[in-house]
Amino acid sequence: MLNDLPLMGFIRDKMKWHQSRQTVLASNVANADTPGYRPNDLKELKFDRQLAQVRKPIAGMAITHTKHINVASSSREAYDSRSGQDFEVTPSGNGVVLEDQMMKVASNQFDYQLATSVYSRSLGLLKIAIGRS
Repeated sequence: MLNDLPLMGFIRDKMKWHQSRQTVLASNVANADTPGYRPNDLKELKFDRQLAQVRKPIAGMAITHTKHINVASSSREAYDSRSGQDFEVTPSGNGVVLEDQMMKVASNQFDYQLATSVYSRSLGLLKIAIGRS
């Protein structure tokens, strides 16, 4: 039942994104002294991309010729990692700035807690709506 509700799916995807980002940021902090290491981050998870995946077109597009452009996009593109662009490089070639990474970790933690709060409150509202308060 909850899988049929797009809003709940959005929130679950956002929580998974924050969990994945936490892993990437923790790796950046762990490699702060590794020579030549460059910090990584995840692409921002966009709500409009998620919404476009839920909307189903009335008439689907079909590839009728091999030279047509394939318009199908992968949902994994939101989770592909990219290299950090703003960083200082130490003489050893390391580009991790611990203060920047710790600010990102704190922000990610706050956003994850917000998403879990919205998810649990949405579940509470659904319980009220079906009469299980």
